[in-house]
Amino acid sequence: MQENWDSYFLTVEDRPASMFVDLGARKAAPRPELPVMAYVRLHLNAPLASGLSSGGEFDTLVAIEDALETGLVGPECAYVGRCTTNGCRDFVFYVARAEGWEERVGAVLAAYPAYRFDVSARPDSTWSVYADFLFPSDESLQSIHNRRLCDRIEEHGDALTEPREVDHWAYFDADAGIDAFVIEAAELGFALRERIEPTADSRRGVRLWRSDLPSHAAIDSIVLPLFRLARTHGGHYDGWETFIVRSPEPNAAPG
Repeated sequence: MQENWDSYFLTVEDRPASMFVDLGARKAAPRPELPVMAYVRLHLNAPLASGLSSGGEFDTLVAIEDALETGLVGPECAYVGRCTTNGCRDFVFYVARAEGWEERVGAVLAAYPAYRFDVSARPDSTWSVYADFLFPSDESLQSIHNRRLCDRIEEHGDALTEPREVDHWAYFDADAGIDAFVIEAAELGFALRERIEPTADSRRGVRLWRSDLPSHAAIDSIVLPLFRLARTHGGHYDGWETFIVRSPEPNAAPG
């Protein structure tokens, strides 16, 4: 199973929460040989007022996470993610059996006596905690994709400081959904680039564009309104792309 870790923020019981989850585990979930959800709840020593972790504990929390992975993960234990909220960090695993879980965790965390922790394990053969709690919603997953694409653009030498045309795709089951989507998107400043004829699965689509600055700070405010609008009209937002704008080399002669 190929790991594919990423993070996102949300609210859990009206409190801010940070998730860090192996998105790649979804391809194999649920794993029948690991039918028990087991977790470790670590009580933070210096959380922020928001209940999230602080920079002062960062190195120690990384070391604890590494120790838990090294000491617990194997053929009968998979680590799938963690949630930080309300002054606690929950590490979630799936294991072959619940017996001995507390002892195994205690042996690992004995090296960190300054931290209080709780443990628990219960049957979860469908991996519902992973699928319904840890795994991001479709909208959060789109935000992750947005961030990753911005990262890739930066890797090609683009500082993401210059506005440029950004294209967006959306697909629908019916022309009526497309028409309503295009009209309302136009009210947001998006213009129609092209209509896409029905594909083999009978879905038809549109390609829209608008001049924007696709920076990390701004990209969700650009994409998510279209994402939600497509859903409102029975469609599916299918991603965005743009071109690379490289900064001129220092001391470069004008062209």
